[in-house]
Amino acid sequence: MTLTKDITAKFAVAAVAVAMIFSAYAPAAQAQTTEDLQQMINDLLEQVAQLQMQAGGDVSAPAGAPTVCPYTWTRDLTMGSEGADVMKLQQFLNSYPDLRVAMAGSAGSAGMETMYYGPATAAAVSKMQVMFRAEVLTPNGLVNPTGYFGPSSRSKANDLCVADATPVEVDEAEEGAEEEAEEEMDMTLGGEASLDNFELEDGESTIEEGDEDVEIGEITVEFTNGDAEISRIDVTLQASGADAWDAFDTISLWVDGDMIAEMDASDEDDYLDEDTGELRFSNLGLIAMEDEEMTIIVGASVQNNLDADELTDWNLEVSSMRFFDADGVATTEADPANTDVSSFEIEEAGENEELNISLSSSNPDSADIIVDVDSDTDDVTIMVADIEAEDNDIELNKIVVLVDTGAASTTKVVDDIRLVIDGESFDAESILGTAVVAPTTMNSRFANVSGTAVWYVFDIDGDIVIDEDDEQAMEVVVDFNDTDEVPNLNYANGTIISATVGSTELLYWEAEGADDLEHGVGADPQQFSGTANGEDHLLVAEGIVLPLDGVETSTDTQGDNDQTGIFTIEFEVTAVEDDFYITDLVTASTSAVEGIAYRLGGPSGFVATTSGVLSSTADEDTEGVFTVNEGETETFTMTVTVDTDTTGQHRVTLTEVNFSANVNGTSDIEVYIPTPAQDFRTSFRNINAN
Repeated sequence: MTLTKDITAKFAVAAVAVAMIFSAYAPAAQAQTTEDLQQMINDLLEQVAQLQMQAGGDVSAPAGAPTVCPYTWTRDLTMGSEGADVMKLQQFLNSYPDLRVAMAGSAGSAGMETMYYGPATAAAVSKMQVMFRAEVLTPNGLVNPTGYFGPSSRSKANDLCVADATPVEVDEAEEGAEEEAEEEMDMTLGGEASLDNFELEDGESTIEEGDEDVEIGEITVEFTNGDAEISRIDVTLQASGADAWDAFDTISLWVDGDMIAEMDASDEDDYLDEDTGELRFSNLGLIAMEDEEMTIIVGASVQNNLDADELTDWNLEVSSMRFFDADGVATTEADPANTDVSSFEIEEAGENEELNISLSSSNPDSADIIVDVDSDTDDVTIMVADIEAEDNDIELNKIVVLVDTGAASTTKVVDDIRLVIDGESFDAESILGTAVVAPTTMNSRFANVSGTAVWYVFDIDGDIVIDEDDEQAMEVVVDFNDTDEVPNLNYANGTIISATVGSTELLYWEAEGADDLEHGVGADPQQFSGTANGEDHLLVAEGIVLPLDGVETSTDTQGDNDQTGIFTIEFEVTAVEDDFYITDLVTASTSAVEGIAYRLGGPSGFVATTSGVLSSTADEDTEGVFTVNEGETETFTMTVTVDTDTTGQHRVTLTEVNFSANVNGTSDIEVYIPTPAQDFRTSFRNINAN
C-alpha cells in the first residue's frame, strides 16, 4: 500500500470511528450535556489531526504486531518528540490494559501506534508514573505525574521491558519486589473526586518582547474524595485596546519543569473566543492525586516588534477546567479560580537592560612592581574589574579606561596597554585625551583630572558578549617602558600607576542589547552603572623606594609662647637591586644635594629659621652615612625645628631622599622624589610669633 493509500485508510478508520461514537453514544447523549458530546467529537478530531501529522512518512505498526520487548530507550521523550522510539513506547504502554494510549481504532491505539509524542502519549505516561509511583515519582520528590518520559520513567520501562523478555531466576527479595510492582500496576484512579482548591497566582510582573516561555501565572489545584484526571483547561488573555494574537507567539502549560501542552497564540482562528482572548488546552491527561497539591505553570512566548497597544498591562484568567473521576464522570468548573487574575506587563525589549561594572575580588592589592632599568617590563595586571549584564545578553563595542601615573607622564611610563576579557586581548586603539589637551569630543569634566591621567579607548567591536545575569572579568594589563629608555623621557623610581573606570569613563562606553544602551544625563534609564577603582601600584627600579603608606607624622610646640614648632616625619626606605647609602644631612634646599630635603610652608610672608636632624634603624658603616642593604627596609626619622616670627599654621613636607651606590653617600647622587599620593608631610600646626 502506498503512503497516500495508507493515510487514506487511516482517515477511513477515523470516519468509521466517528460513526461508531455517534451510534454507541446516541442513547447516552440524551443524558449528557451538549458540551460532553462536543468534547468527544473534538477529542476524535484531534486524533484525526494526529493522523495527518503522519503524512511526513511515519508508519504505524500493523495490527497484531509482536510485543515491543525486549527494547531499550536511550533518550528522554516529551511533548512534540518524534521517532521510532516513540512508537516503541506507545506499543509498550498499549501492552498494559490500564495504560493504553488511545481507544481501539484511534491513532496511538494497539496496532495503530505512531511516531509522534502527543497529549495522549503523555497521559498514558502519567498513568504509568502513578502505577509505579514508588520507583518513578517518590525518589524525585514528586507527588503528581508529569507526563514526561524522563530518566526515572525510562529506567522503569527499560527494566520492565527487559524483564518481560528475558526471565531469570530471582531470590525471595526480588520476588517480593515483583509482587509489589504487580500491586502497583493494579493501581488506578479512585474515588469521586471533587475540586477542593483552585488558585491562580501572579508570575513575572514584567516580560519583554521576544521573551520565551516566561511564567505569567501559577495554578494550584487540589482534589478531595478521590483522584482526578484533568483533561482540559481554558485560559483568557486580555488587555485594554489590544488583541492577544498580536502580542503572543505561544502559551504553554508546565508541570515540574516539563512542558505538557502548548498552543499557537499568534493565530486569531485558534482562539476559542476571540472577544475574550480565550484558548483551550485539551487532552491534557494530568493525573492529580487525592489531597495532593498540583502546580501548573502558565508560560508565554512574546512576539517581537510589538506596537504600543500591545506594550501594556495584561490579565491572565482561568475561565474553566474539566476533569474526570475514577468512574469517568466528567465535571466542568466554570471560573474555578473565583475571578483570580494574574497581572503582568509587556515591555519593549531592552527596557531593563543594564551593564554594571565593579572591582573584582581578584583585583590585585596595592604592591611594588619591579621594573627593569634597561628593558621593558611586560604583562603586568594593574586592575581586574567585573562586567555584569542584566536582563539580556549584552554585546560590548567600546570600553574606555583611565590610567593615572601620578607626577609622571603616563606616555613615558606605559609602553603598551590592553584589556583581556574571556581570554581575548584588545590593544588600545587610541588615547582619548588628557586634562592638559582635551579634544572636542571630551566632556568638560575631564578637565578636573590630573594632567598625567590618560584615557585609553579599546574597540571591542562586538567580539565579547556578556550573557544575561552573568559577568566577565576585565583585566587591565600594562607593558612598562624601561626607566632609562630615552634621555629626558625616563620616569622616576617610585612612580605610581592606577587604573579606573567611573561614571566619567562610562559616558564613552558603547554596548548593545536589544538596542543600543544609553548613558548619562537624559538617559531613561541610565544603563551603565558602577565603578572600579584599582589600587595604586609603586614602580620600583634599581635604587631606593618609599612605600605608599606607613608614614607617621607628629608635631609639637615649645617655648614660653609656643613660638617653636617640632615637626617629625617617620618613613621607610627599601633598597632594590643593590646596597645604597644615605647621609644624615637634613636641609631645606630643593636642589639635588646629599641626604634629606624638606620644604617649610606657612602664612603669607612668614619668616622662620629651621634646623633638622636624621636618625635611622640602619647601620652607619661609615660615620654619618646610613647603609640600606639590598632587599632590606630601614626606618628613617626626620625631625625639623621651626622658629618663626609669624603666628599661624605651619607645615613641613619631605621633598627628596638623596642616595648613592657609593659608601661615602656623597658622590654619584641619585634622587627619590615622593609622589603627591604618598603625602609625606606633617599636619598643620599653629606657631606663635617670637
